[in-house]
Parts: sequence; C-alpha cells; structure tokens
Amino acid sequence: MRGAAATSRPPGLGTILLLAAIAALGSLATQLIVPALPLLAADLRASAADAQFVIGVYLVGLGAGQLVAGPVADRRGRKPVLLAGLLLYCLGSAAAFVATSLPLLLAARLAQALGASAGVVTTRVLVSDLFPPEEAARRQASLMAVILISPALAPAIGGLIGELAGWRAIFAVLTVAGFCGALLASRSLPEAAPPAAGSVVRLGPALLRLARNPRFLAPSLAIAGGSSALYMFIGTTPFLLTHDFALRPREVGLAMMLVALASIAGTFTVARIDRRGHALLAGAGLLLTSALLLLAGALAGLHSLAAFLVPMIVLGLGAGISGPAGITRVLRSTPGLEGTATSICGAAQMLLSALAAASLSRFAPVGTLALGVALTLATGIAMSAAIWAHRNSMQGLA
Repeated sequence: MRGAAATSRPPGLGTILLLAAIAALGSLATQLIVPALPLLAADLRASAADAQFVIGVYLVGLGAGQLVAGPVADRRGRKPVLLAGLLLYCLGSAAAFVATSLPLLLAARLAQALGASAGVVTTRVLVSDLFPPEEAARRQASLMAVILISPALAPAIGGLIGELAGWRAIFAVLTVAGFCGALLASRSLPEAAPPAAGSVVRLGPALLRLARNPRFLAPSLAIAGGSSALYMFIGTTPFLLTHDFALRPREVGLAMMLVALASIAGTFTVARIDRRGHALLAGAGLLLTSALLLLAGALAGLHSLAAFLVPMIVLGLGAGISGPAGITRVLRSTPGLEGTATSICGAAQMLLSALAAASLSRFAPVGTLALGVALTLATGIAMSAAIWAHRNSMQGLA
C-alpha cells in the first residue's frame, strides 16, 4: 500500500524539509564550488579549462547514477538506497577534501555525484510514496521550492567560504552536510511501502515498457524541453548581462536571483492550478510565452534591461510550475516503476539540457535574437508535449 497510510503517522512539513535538504545536496556540490574554481586551479596547478572538468565530471556522474539508483530503489526500497547514496556522497566529499591532484579530485567528484544521484531520485519518489495522490503535486512543489533556494544563495556562500578558508573547506562543509543528512534520514525519515515481494527491476525491460507508455513519455519530454530552455538561459545570460547591458558580477547575480525567486513563486501555485490537472499545461504555456516575448523584443529592436529580464522572469515562473507538475505525472505513469521512471526521466533531462546548451554555445557570442530562437524551439517542444500529456490524462478520465 502506497501513500501516507503506509506509515505509522502522516508525514508533515518536517519530512518535506528533510527530503528537500537531501535533494539539494546534489546541486550544492556544484553551486558552492563554482566561485572557488580559480582558487582550486591555482592550488592544483591546473588550467582554467581543466578545472572546468570538476563541474563536467560531476554532471555526468549525476546523470548516469540516476539510471542505476532508480531501478535499485524499486527493487531494494527507497530508504536503503538513499542512505547508501548519502554515505557515498560523504566519502566522495571527504576524498575531494584531501585530493592532491586534479585526477584524484575528479575521481572523488565522480563518487560524490553518484551518491548525490541516489538522493535526487529517492527523494522525489518518497514524496509520491508517502503522500496520497491528491497531495503529491503540492508536496512535489514544496520540495522543489526549498531546493530552488540553494542555487540562489549557494554561489555567494561558496565564494565567501573559499575566500576565508580555501576551496577545500567547501568539501569539508559538504561532507558534514551529507553526514547530517544521513543521520537525520536514518532516524526520522518514515519508512515508505516496501517493494512488491520478489520484484526485480531490470533497466532494459523497464526502459522498453516506459518507451511504450505515452503517460511517461509526454511529461518527460515536457520536462526536458523546459529544462533545456532553463539551462540555455543559465549558460548564456551572465555573458549577455555583462556584455550587452554592462552589469557588474554582483548585479548579474541579483538579476539571476530574480529568476530563481520567480521559480520559487511558481512552485507555490502548483497545487491551486493542478486541482483540475492543468499545472503542466499552464507551466509550459508560460515557458513558451517567455520565449516568444524575448524573440519579439529582439525582432523589434528593443534593447533594454527590462525587455530582457521580464521574459526571463516569466521563464522562471513557468519552470517553477511545470517542473513539479511534470515529475508528479512521471511518478504516476507506471505503477511499480516509480524509481526507474524518475531516474530515466532525470537522466534524459540532464542529457538533453546539456546537449541544448552545448549546441547553443557553438553560436557564441550568443545574442538576444539567437537565444530567443533557441528558447522558442525548446519551449515549443515542452508545450507540445504538455498538450499531449493533457490529452492522455483527459482520455484516462473519460
């Protein structure tokens, strides 16, 4: 039996906060270290280009690890996989703290990412397990709202830690955070419903089953399209704000924080919009609207900070709505394969987002017009997939 009834008492806000904090460890491991990359490169005598592998290797591990963590969580249970992942995360963080060369640091980062991937998958699935369907979308939105706070604050915190105590101190902080997360999870996290007796989840057959399921494919494609737009924005906007609008780094950070805050605000509207099952459609509609606004402004020759930031804030709002709405649909798409479904969706999301960002970077320097075209393509895909998902849900109700 799934849902809150599977626990001795209904989980509350404390459970959501704990799951969100554990899920946020994955992004913190990237966001905290970015400002300290120059310090890291100087200390390990690595070039700036080589230091970028500290981020790239981590993202690869985070995506690949989800393909393993999901099926194992469906077979062995959520909590054991979560605790094992947190242990690996702690070991990887500690190894990074003492690494004396870039290759050793990259190996530690890979282990850290694989551990973090278990947290990304299991926290999402646990929300679906522990709460009834009518609450799941709202709780997923609460989870995402807390997680989104970390990328808004982490770069400033990481820069401060690196400046005061060096880049290694960041990995010491991550080690302690991972240990605290594991301790709290082992003591206070409710036990979700165990997997079915004798169930064995194999990635190949599971992948084929999901590939034939439009209720999985449609929201997964919507998530990937919206995520691709968001990553293209993240990779391009700092350069546009600096070169086209002459903003200083601190001002760039504040501008991007506005987008993060818009995403957080969007998560708080999901429950109200999703009462009739329209949240994914509404979020994708806002994503497409943001891209069309940016494109129209560029074609009209508008060159003002407001003409750029307003569409980006709308983009953040749409991402905050479509993300939790989409993952809720993915988790409900194939009973018994919740972990596998969210892991494949997450891995595909990261792969396609990285591919989109890398493809756009080939047109560097990217101007507002090129970004508007790219975002329109990505959000158009997200909107088409959201319409597909909405039609599937309506057919299911008929």
